[in-house]
Amino acid sequence: MKHLETMMVADQRALPRSAIWLAAIWLAAIISMAVPGLLWWAPWSLITSLLAALSGALLFTLPGLAVLRWLHPGPLLWFERLAYAASLSCAVIPFLLLVSEPIGWRWNSLVAWLVMIIFAVLALWPAPQIRRPARGQRRLIGWMAALLSVAAVAVRLFAVRDVQVGLFGDSYHHTVVTQLLIDHGGLFRSWQPYAPAVTFTYHYAFHAMAAWWHWLAGIPATQAVVLVGQVMSSLAAPLLYLLTARLTNSRLTGLWAAVVVGFLSLYPAYYINWGRYTQLAGQTVLPAAAIAWMGLIDGALQPQRSWRSLAAPLAVASIASAGLAFSHYRVAILAICFVVAYALVALGRSGLVSWRTLGRLGGAGVLGALGAALLAWPWLWRVQQGQITRMAVQIVTTDIETRNPIALENIGAAFQYGLFPLAAIGLASLLWQRKSGGLVLALWAGLAWLAANPQLLGLTGQGLITTFAVLIGAYMVIAPAAGAGLLALMRLVAMLTRQTHRWMSATMIILHLAVGLAMIGWGAHIQATMVDPYYQLATPADLKAAEWIRDNLPRDAAIFVNGFPAYGGYVYAGNDGGWWLTFLTGRRTNLLPMAVGFEATDPPNMLRLIAEQHRAIQRYPIGSAQAADVLRALGFRYLYNGPAANPSGEYLDPVQIDAAPFYELIYRQDGVSIWRIR
Repeated sequence: MKHLETMMVADQRALPRSAIWLAAIWLAAIISMAVPGLLWWAPWSLITSLLAALSGALLFTLPGLAVLRWLHPGPLLWFERLAYAASLSCAVIPFLLLVSEPIGWRWNSLVAWLVMIIFAVLALWPAPQIRRPARGQRRLIGWMAALLSVAAVAVRLFAVRDVQVGLFGDSYHHTVVTQLLIDHGGLFRSWQPYAPAVTFTYHYAFHAMAAWWHWLAGIPATQAVVLVGQVMSSLAAPLLYLLTARLTNSRLTGLWAAVVVGFLSLYPAYYINWGRYTQLAGQTVLPAAAIAWMGLIDGALQPQRSWRSLAAPLAVASIASAGLAFSHYRVAILAICFVVAYALVALGRSGLVSWRTLGRLGGAGVLGALGAALLAWPWLWRVQQGQITRMAVQIVTTDIETRNPIALENIGAAFQYGLFPLAAIGLASLLWQRKSGGLVLALWAGLAWLAANPQLLGLTGQGLITTFAVLIGAYMVIAPAAGAGLLALMRLVAMLTRQTHRWMSATMIILHLAVGLAMIGWGAHIQATMVDPYYQLATPADLKAAEWIRDNLPRDAAIFVNGFPAYGGYVYAGNDGGWWLTFLTGRRTNLLPMAVGFEATDPPNMLRLIAEQHRAIQRYPIGSAQAADVLRALGFRYLYNGPAANPSGEYLDPVQIDAAPFYELIYRQDGVSIWRIR
């Protein structure tokens, strides 16, 4: 396999200089056939949204490039440096919000642009004096990975071109948090006017990136949430390329992993339907943390290296690990599993198991953990003020088997589109060749599964990280393994034809391109149609009705909307666009953002009061006099029912309400109905 990659890189001189351009043209042609309208939409969108595109590119690269310029000046392919920087940028930006809060610094457009200029100076001047990789590698590997990444971004953004607000339940509180960051110019404590919460301890890296994009380009919070989510989703392609290349010592395997996660894998693209953006943010930072820790561990296992020489990789590992604390608490557990897996494999591979080696490795680990804790300490101190710490302690100390169910359909979804046989072949190939990367992937997957299911070891803590979270994040193991599987199949073809074709290198390059383009064409259509209208709670009809409410209902109007108990009744969630009314109109409803469940509230028993209100009202049919009396007693004067119903079986039944004399219909259009309670 390594011979094939070397042959492809070494024999590039036999190819015309226009090979990259030809590949780009073919890629554009294939995608245009798979996704009609994309090539017309993309240039026009780029022209009309030039500031947003430029600021987004800077936001996701300059902060990380500045870190790498000073802490990782060694040789990297230009594209690998950009990919590494994108992952690190998602850790640096939230850190800026954290350190600015104690001094009362408030962020706005002008300050954000000034900081971007500073990052540009730190990243680009003075020019680093580093050894450049071979020209052939830069031309082929770097450009092919770049083309794949650009294509993934274009397809992901095209898929949401008509999405005005985020889908399903999580998108609502992500939008609220982003707007609060914008309104406060940074971190906040009060959730007013959207909820009576008085702490903010929810992982916020995703929202920080969305707020920064607003400050740089003026993008509203509703759109920033959707766009940042799609950019992070598409970043899985270059980041999995980078992680796979590092693990397998094969950039070609990394390219195939990028094809798999960028175009074939259901995850993370499907996150758009759930609004599962904070886990996505954590998995965007995780590759930087993994690569940084790999460098630190490898350095610690080299006895000739001084501790001073480990300072730079130690700093990068600390920054990236702190970024995980800002991004997603559960993904941080997955990262710990990776570090443990890699350390064990690296230690065994080194053959230098001694007390001194263990001491150096343990010392590096302790210093990295302390560095991350020190950087994240202000946030960790803040977290204990909310409900997250209490909930985590309760999970760890309570053995509840029903907290973490395993669904076969979730396993099937993770391996959809033929990824299981490819991943099995790839993992078997890596293990057969005694490649340590294969063992790391297998051990990482096993440790993550045990972390989600500690009952298999007789331990409590089931639910601290759910099996569902592990499965939908399993693409980080599946894509590298499937990439190795595709390369193993290509290697088999090369072996079968090597004796009959002297022009094997050119033939294999053409075969790789042909198979890759075919897979991208098939996958591009899958990715472009990933948005499922079933998960759209706030429809265009709801947005139009919200405008009517802002213009026609009193500002102190209280509106009762459809809701149902979620997470065992701990919080109440919405079935339709009525959930968004507090954000869209400023009017009070009976629902709060779900993330408030992690916070302290005023009054402290607010969640229990909301649950009691729902039970008191829904004890009676909505068309009954008793229901109308309870609604009035609780201060509600209006009812709202939207066209969405997810889940179905909503309490507010338009047929019952229309037939009851207790309500007056005041608005009905495109599936939205609003009644005044008489």
